[in-house]
Amino acid sequence: MPQYFFHIFNGSAHPDTEGIDLPGLEEARREAIQTAGEILRETGIKSWKNSDWHMEVVDAAGQDVPWLRFSVEETSDAVP
Repeated sequence: MPQYFFHIFNGSAHPDTEGIDLPGLEEARREAIQTAGEILRETGIKSWKNSDWHMEVVDAAGQDVPWLRFSVEETSDAVP
């Protein structure tokens, strides 16, 4: 079963050193979306240390699979 790693970048790198065995690419995509959702739900805006947050998914050979990218933009008329 292929192994996938889910690296987080939010102003600093948080490499996944354990990875997870999944049947294939479709399951890796689902896992990436689910994991990103859990991180964002738990940490919210605090997970951003700058305006870009992304998750890079790679297989055991180091090949990029999907990436998830999120950004936050503060507007000047934002309500505090």
